[in-house]
Amino acid sequence: MADEISQVVEMEYKGVYYLFKGTKAAIAAMARMVKALQEWTNEKYLKKPGNCTWEKLQAVSNGTPPILEFPKEMFDAPAIGKDEKGNILYGKSDFDIYCEKYNLRYCIMPDLNPNDDYIPVAVPTQDMGIHQEQIKAVMGRRIKSEEEKNAEYEAKIVEAKEKILNAKTDEEKAEAEAELKMLEDAKAQNEKLLNESKAKADRDNVLDFAEYLKQGEGTAAEYNAELALKQENACSIVKEYEPYDCMWPVREPELIPESKEIYYSQRTKDEKIHYIRRKFVEDEQGHIFSEYYVRIPGTAREKVYSDFGLSQVEWEKQLPHLLKEAGMENKQPTAVVQSKERFVKYQEFVEENFKKARDESPGEEKDKIYSSDEAKDFVESHNENEQVKKDYEESQYTTIRVDTDRIMYDENDELCLQMDEGLLRGITVDTMNEKYAEVFIKGDNTYALIQPDGKKDLYGAEIIEKNAESVVDAVAKAAGRKGR
Repeated sequence: MADEISQVVEMEYKGVYYLFKGTKAAIAAMARMVKALQEWTNEKYLKKPGNCTWEKLQAVSNGTPPILEFPKEMFDAPAIGKDEKGNILYGKSDFDIYCEKYNLRYCIMPDLNPNDDYIPVAVPTQDMGIHQEQIKAVMGRRIKSEEEKNAEYEAKIVEAKEKILNAKTDEEKAEAEAELKMLEDAKAQNEKLLNESKAKADRDNVLDFAEYLKQGEGTAAEYNAELALKQENACSIVKEYEPYDCMWPVREPELIPESKEIYYSQRTKDEKIHYIRRKFVEDEQGHIFSEYYVRIPGTAREKVYSDFGLSQVEWEKQLPHLLKEAGMENKQPTAVVQSKERFVKYQEFVEENFKKARDESPGEEKDKIYSSDEAKDFVESHNENEQVKKDYEESQYTTIRVDTDRIMYDENDELCLQMDEGLLRGITVDTMNEKYAEVFIKGDNTYALIQPDGKKDLYGAEIIEKNAESVVDAVAKAAGRKGR
């Protein structure tokens, strides 16, 4: 119990003093992050002329520099044209323009709260006034927009209630009731954003250093500061929540990520990453809802769940079924990643560090103790039979390795493999990184090949033959595991 009592601790590190408040565990995590930050360089922003390391900025500030929360739109770079190859060219963001104008130095910090709409930046104390003047203008526009939107929602809610009263059929009434639920949720979500904006503006968007570190709850920063900073440079820091805390119905457009999709994932007991893809959709009336695409483990099939017209309470009744279909569990840490590109990098990062941790684990597995010889024989026989069954199932599939850019979704959001003749529908991807994907193909299965002039059936054996140079011997892999 003593460890749970909040404490105040002063820490000195390399001539800089810090004041932390929290439990012993929280203070220890913050202290580790302070030390790790001294050795860290933000690789993503190396080309920004004013960006410098945390250690250097401390020297400039003669102590801990203040951290400001910048609205993300200040970092948006406008499209200014295309190059000869048709690639979009981007200009400088508002942040870049005024920092270059005034020759300002700063340190873009690891974003320990990656799913909000702000970017933490440490700045020298003497430059705070210039930054806060720019931030104040943007926050003013944001607050005004959110207040106007609040009034719009109120008017739409009145209209929806009138539709319910004037409905002539049960169908019209049900549609109006579904619309009302979504509008009320949207208004509540916008009000929450408005209150958050006002609260940040009231404190001039200043973030206390200890509060900044506390944002790391639910990230790798809680238990391994060095790993968290490594993750920041690889794929940006990823935060974990329990499913009910992150898979709620979103109705407010400002809460939708730029990619318009989110990947939720868990590493489960089978040592694989299971995931759910969430796609945000806007209907003709401007109502926001989500479609959840669940790939059934071990198959090429996807099941789609929709939260259209459902309140949060109604949607929560659907969540257990969705999680079960995906091979995921409730009350388990669930990583939230806001784009496919980032999710691929995150998968690669997790696999790399999981393998490294497993390879570095000391010692052999301890001998198990059984209550009797009969119990030992039963358990070992059962485990052997299960392994044989697993090895057999794996041996029925051939794995082919292909370029990642050949993996795509068709117009029905079904996973496909791009072949010379067309799109191969119904595949199962085992693993994928930036360069390669490994795809399971069963020789005696029939797969649909979608071509411009129609659909053609292909046997798995034909696909394997066409990709002979890319085949990974699944039978040999299974036999290798069996021999351990």
